[in-house]
Amino acid sequence: MTTPNFPVPTSFPVSKSGSQEEEKKACFNYKVELGLMLQDLDPAMDPKEIKRIVSNRVSGQKSRWKKRQYIDDLEKRSRELHLQVSDLRTQVTITSEWKRRSEVEQMELKEYLAVWNQHKIYQEGVTQARNAEIESLKRQLTHKAEMKSLKKQLAPSN
Repeated sequence: MTTPNFPVPTSFPVSKSGSQEEEKKACFNYKVELGLMLQDLDPAMDPKEIKRIVSNRVSGQKSRWKKRQYIDDLEKRSRELHLQVSDLRTQVTITSEWKRRSEVEQMELKEYLAVWNQHKIYQEGVTQARNAEIESLKRQLTHKAEMKSLKKQLAPSN
């Protein structure tokens, strides 16, 4: 933000005849900045008072200009923040949808894992039952073989 340079007059026109009519015509009109005129300053006034009035008006102009710049900057920042909020809302919507989908997928995976674990437990039970059956059949087979062998030994030889 640049501040404008304000010219301050050092001398003012004064009427030579001293009449009030001429003094009114010779009123000081000083253009401080584009759009601002310092008017109706009586040249017969004390130069210090004129200088103070001009200085106050220039200071007021400068203050109003700074205020306008400040307001413009605030409005610009407000527009930028509104755009940022809009972008962030979009990101929040996308992220929320992604989170929802991830939660659904997680639930599906948990259900799949629970079913798989149940199937695994069932398969382990089936395997144990089959192994027990195999052991039982082996014992029966061994028992039959022993009985057959015993029969042969006890049977009279012809």
